[in-house]
Amino acid sequence: MELLMQPVHLEKISYQFDCILIGENIKILKFGNLSTRSDNHQYQLTYIMNEKYLEEFNHSNVGAAIIHSSLKDKTVNFKSYLLTEINPETLFYTIFFEYTSRNYFKNLKKSSKNTSIISSSAIIHDSVIIGDNCIIMDNVVLMPNTIIGDRVTIKPNTTIGGDGFQVKEVDGIRKIVPHVGGVQVGNDVEIGSNVSIDKGLFGEFTTIGYETKIDNQVYIGHSSVIGNRSIIAGGSTIAGNVITEENIWVGLSASINQLLKIGKNSFIGANAAVIKSIKQYEKVVGVPSRVIGWVCDCRSPLRKNENEFICINCSKTYKLDVDLTMERI
Repeated sequence: MELLMQPVHLEKISYQFDCILIGENIKILKFGNLSTRSDNHQYQLTYIMNEKYLEEFNHSNVGAAIIHSSLKDKTVNFKSYLLTEINPETLFYTIFFEYTSRNYFKNLKKSSKNTSIISSSAIIHDSVIIGDNCIIMDNVVLMPNTIIGDRVTIKPNTTIGGDGFQVKEVDGIRKIVPHVGGVQVGNDVEIGSNVSIDKGLFGEFTTIGYETKIDNQVYIGHSSVIGNRSIIAGGSTIAGNVITEENIWVGLSASINQLLKIGKNSFIGANAAVIKSIKQYEKVVGVPSRVIGWVCDCRSPLRKNENEFICINCSKTYKLDVDLTMERI
């Protein structure tokens, strides 16, 4: 799910921001980086800083890019470009700020079910959707474009849907980039006290999968996806654009760097600092984190037995593939 903007054609952007349009005059419905999650990449505007990323863009599904005029000879005839004489990243965020300030981005329609219990001190903004049989406790703040599923509990002083911490220099001033996405919380999720979950940056949704349990004082950054039935212990930090698969365990006060992928059924120990992606069933600990073994989907350790691995608790069997990825047999 993502929120799109009112369509703006590249020709209009090029005229307004003194660029040269090369290629088709496509309509733009969203902004984003090459790594931004989207079902509408063909209508996305991005920016490119060097030849390496230009080649990646040319082979991607992303429709248009802002590039420096020095890269003109590296363009291809089936893509669209905006050529500029200034820093492409600076121009990209200047354009993004302009269209957010002019309310070009769409919002959800507010709704809530009478079956939910919402504290009188909770602040529910416009463009928030709340499902059946939810409990929203004291001083919870639900910002615009937040979707709460059924049977969700949110404990006191939690904020869902605020802007993430993305800082860029625009017009010579450092600014927090406005976020135009949202947060989607699945069914049967429980969220503790003093938790902060940021909305998606470029229209995408930060997503909390069904039956996930989040302890107190947890931070989840913009555009992250938390898999179904995961457990995140107190004080943990998950940076922006992290993708986790289902049934992960994040220990007390652990931290996960941005743009990483965390495989299903993996186990991250208390106070671990995760700086690279984790494969499924891996158990990692330490600062920086390192793999010390594998765990079953019941989270008990696996013990090697000849060419197989066996859970010491439930006796499920596993094997290591050629790429050292653990698979259940």
